[in-house]
Amino acid sequence: MINFTETQCFKIKWAWAAIIAINGLFIYAIVQQVFLGKPFGSKPAPDYALITVEIFLAMLLLFIISIRLKTTYTEETITYRFYPLQFKTTTIYWHELSDAYIREYNSLLEYGGWGIRYGSTKNGNAINTSESCNKGLQLQFKNGKRLLLGTKNPEALQQVINEVMQKGKINRSI
Repeated sequence: MINFTETQCFKIKWAWAAIIAINGLFIYAIVQQVFLGKPFGSKPAPDYALITVEIFLAMLLLFIISIRLKTTYTEETITYRFYPLQFKTTTIYWHELSDAYIREYNSLLEYGGWGIRYGSTKNGNAINTSESCNKGLQLQFKNGKRLLLGTKNPEALQQVINEVMQKGKINRSI
C-alpha cells in the first residue's frame, strides 16, 4: 500500500534574512522615534507611517512563515496544496500521466524562482519551496503538460514511483 506524505516550508535563506533585517530596522526606528523621542533619520517619517509599515512587514513575515507545500502520494493519486496560496487541494490521478520521475533542477534558472511557477519554461509548471531542495518529481501528463513538484525526500519518493510503475498505474507507452 502506497502512502507517503511530505510537508515542506519556505526555506529561502536570503529572503528570510532580508525580511528579518527590514523588520528589525523598522522596529529599531519605532523604538527610537516613538518611544525614545529621537527622530529616526535626517527626514523622519511620521510615527503612524513607521508603525503602518512595520505592521505590513510583520504580516508579510507571518505569511511567509505560514507557507507550506503538502504533498501526499497514494496508490491512486498525488494530492498537493500550497498553503495559503491554494484554497483547495489539487488531485492528480496516476493514470493521467505518461511518465513520472525524479530529476535535479535549478528553480531560479529553469522556473524563475520558488513557489507556484506557471509556464515559465519548456519544463512546464513547478511548485517548490526551498532553494536547498534541488530535486523534484517531474510529472508528464498524457496531454503533454508538465508539472514539477519539489521534494526534500527524493529517495522515498523514488520508492513510491517504483511501486506505481510496478502496479501499472502509469503507462509509458502512450
